[in-house]
Amino acid sequence: MQKNLNEWLTYLEQLHPCEIELGLTRISKVAKDLDLIHLPAKVITVAGTNGKGTTCAFLEEILIQAGYKVGVYSSPHIQHYSERLRINQQVLSDTQHCHAFAIVESARQDTSLSYFEYVTLSCLQLLKEAQCDFIILEVGLGGRLDATNMVESDISVVTTIGIDHTDWLGDDREKIGFEKAGVFRAHKPVICGELNPPQSLKNHARAIAADIRYAGQDFYVEKQQNTWLWKGKRTITEIQHTLMPMQNASTALAVIEALNLNLDQVLLRRALQQAKLAGRLQKIAVSGAPDVYLDVAHNPQSAQYLASQIKLLRAAKEAGCKVFAIVGMLKDKDMTGTFEQVNGQLDDYSLLTLNCARGASSETLFKHFQASHNKHGKAQCFEDISTAYQSVVNKANVSDIIVIFGSFYTVSEFLTFSQG
Repeated sequence: MQKNLNEWLTYLEQLHPCEIELGLTRISKVAKDLDLIHLPAKVITVAGTNGKGTTCAFLEEILIQAGYKVGVYSSPHIQHYSERLRINQQVLSDTQHCHAFAIVESARQDTSLSYFEYVTLSCLQLLKEAQCDFIILEVGLGGRLDATNMVESDISVVTTIGIDHTDWLGDDREKIGFEKAGVFRAHKPVICGELNPPQSLKNHARAIAADIRYAGQDFYVEKQQNTWLWKGKRTITEIQHTLMPMQNASTALAVIEALNLNLDQVLLRRALQQAKLAGRLQKIAVSGAPDVYLDVAHNPQSAQYLASQIKLLRAAKEAGCKVFAIVGMLKDKDMTGTFEQVNGQLDDYSLLTLNCARGASSETLFKHFQASHNKHGKAQCFEDISTAYQSVVNKANVSDIIVIFGSFYTVSEFLTFSQG
């Protein structure tokens, strides 16, 4: 009997003892059998601690507006599995995903695959069948040993390098930088959007003779009064600011230049302004309530950017505007460091227990909140998103701001609650 999508996903979760198991030996064997190593498209692989998703979104919007057929594979999803794969910004049907799972199942035989490996192979199969002009692969974890890295790419990208996933990648930027640099290909273009790249990354690029271009050296941005400009081999002026990071937009423009796509400046400005991505300072319309923003920021580096944007959002409001936060995080994240970055921009914290295997309790979050020496806000613990949100709405004025952040799971829980 054929499985539906939920049955397939349940099967994948039970198939392998680990959801993530770094290494390319097993997945490469199956990928070769399915002819997924060399895909019939220009392949852009995007790695980095933060900013991968928005960089992919900027690239996707530019290339689609330029008339190309573009496929994007990303992870994790926020609400629905189908979010992991887009063809020209459209998700595929459950039937198509089930079709790809069946192909992988037939090809793998007795090879054991983790959930992420299985999903990666099935999405690559669908991308191959779609006959895209460009395929954008967002690295799931690290780079060197991530499942996406068995695909031969035409251009590699590193966005930022921060401390995260230390159990897998190491506990300092040099170790993490080496893992990210694993997506580089010898003699092929590399775009480094990290403004302070570790020496390990530079050394690896040099060792394999990658054609690497560095942010702040080979391309850079200049802020103007109300706009910004980008300088690479050419200059693009009067680019509008958006809520997504300017540095990631700059990195995307460097990729377009490295691909030798001489696109019109009007198209580039419009695409950068129109690019969007769920869960990245995503504004949600809630009738009769304050402005609600969702963000998946889950480590100090991403929280630092979130804090800078909250400051701008508050400045655009009337005097006396308060910012209320609902925060849920995973217990293996740097919770204290994350709070330290947003302290001073948030007036009131509702700390949420995440009901998933890696979720931190609200009590654990409160201990890290105290450890961050917060002097500007107060915190209260909640066990579910509906109670936390209702408590905030009861305290806030319509002119205030609510920010919900800390994890993909936190954003997912709110969207499920708000849509129910």
